[in-house]
Amino acid sequence: ELLTSLHLGVLGLQTLIDNLLESASIEAGHFRVDPRPSDLGEIIAAAIRTMQPLLAKRKQALIVELPATIPVVRADPRRTAQVLVNLLSNASRYGPDEAEIRIAAEERQEWIRVTVADSGPGVLPEHRKDLFRRFARPAESNDRAQVGAGLGLSVVKAVIEAHGGAVGVDDYSEAGSVFWFTLPQVRES
Repeated sequence: ELLTSLHLGVLGLQTLIDNLLESASIEAGHFRVDPRPSDLGEIIAAAIRTMQPLLAKRKQALIVELPATIPVVRADPRRTAQVLVNLLSNASRYGPDEAEIRIAAEERQEWIRVTVADSGPGVLPEHRKDLFRRFARPAESNDRAQVGAGLGLSVVKAVIEAHGGAVGVDDYSEAGSVFWFTLPQVRES
């Protein structure tokens, strides 16, 4: 139990440090990504390995829905895994204990759309336009939601837009939110 607590503390600090460094790099104009053909399944697996202790502690089930043939995307694997860690961390933080979190990927012409769905309180439409700005956090009564620096979603947006993709948030049909992003698909020639 002590090791799990230490691991979770280190994970939280590492995520905060990564987001602070990325944010400073973005602000200074030095932010770069290194996109290359990458296995989306491996990127997702790396993010899941990072998040597994937190999900286990909160008894949250992660449901992964990928196509039969996992697509190859043009992406920077490390930064894309960071995007997923940020989204999974938010889904865990805003969702209740023992809830399901869904991560899925689907082909949309030359793009792959990756979604992370939670069963938290959702995001009110009036908060969505500012949600991906630095230090923006919707006002919630959930104390757990107030933990963090408000940098994660701005980093998500910067990383995905540097890949030429887009980000957004929709209502989840089961209650909660669906955060999504797109990455270019690599077609075999």
